[in-house]
Amino acid sequence: MRSIPTLLFALVFTLRVASQVTVEPSSFGYSNGVHPSFSFVFEGTDAKYVESYWRDELKKISASVSNKKEVIGIAALIPQVSPDTVRVYVKAEQRKGQPSVVAHVAIETTSGFVSPNSEGRIYDGGLAFVQQRSTQLRRQLAEQELSLGERGLAKLRNELDNLKREKERAEANIEKSKQRAAEAVVEQERSRREADDLGPRISALQAELGTTPDKDGQKELSGLIRDRDRALSDNRKAQDTERNMTKKADDLVWEIKKNMEDQSRKSEEIARQETLVGTLKEKLRMIR
Repeated sequence: MRSIPTLLFALVFTLRVASQVTVEPSSFGYSNGVHPSFSFVFEGTDAKYVESYWRDELKKISASVSNKKEVIGIAALIPQVSPDTVRVYVKAEQRKGQPSVVAHVAIETTSGFVSPNSEGRIYDGGLAFVQQRSTQLRRQLAEQELSLGERGLAKLRNELDNLKREKERAEANIEKSKQRAAEAVVEQERSRREADDLGPRISALQAELGTTPDKDGQKELSGLIRDRDRALSDNRKAQDTERNMTKKADDLVWEIKKNMEDQSRKSEEIARQETLVGTLKEKLRMIR
């Protein structure tokens, strides 16, 4: 299955091509010879899809349907063409590299193939039969195009909403990072003050105890040293936290800048897609 962007490109191309709206008389070389036929040009589809559509339509009115070299509705009932059953031949032709598909439909009655030389009632009936189904297929294709365009628009809008939510989360995280950085500064001051206060007390106690401290004095000294080391460790951690939070806030500011650029581009894509969807709606509305 083709991706949405590829299909949307095909839609834009299709809209630039003047679509055929009425069936035209023609002739085509089927497997059993060249016969008069009705032709209709479709855009934005392929031969396989067109033949599949006609096969389904012929199954509704035929005793059986063959699908070998061409689609053939055997013993088909088309009252506006003939009171007897008829045979309908359908072949879709798509030249390599061309976006258009030509559907050739031939109707064989007991008196021969329907052509402009046939009785007026018979020819008009055959023309109306092919026109009705060709218009129906054209509408079906237009509805698919519109559905695809609307899905593409919904996808773009959802992507824009996601970008907006990402920006809001980034802004909230910037505030949290700034708050944590500020808290880390306060913690640095507290831990540094605590370590500074413990330094003189440790020195004084070491001098007091001398080289042979007693058990209680050694225990007190070890506790003070442990408290100072913990304060110094807290101070280093607070410094790391401040640096990390400041960097995180700076990174988020850059992300928000990029996010706003992405939002701008996405908004432009949405505007173009809205124009495309509007054109597709008008195209569908004009199919009668």
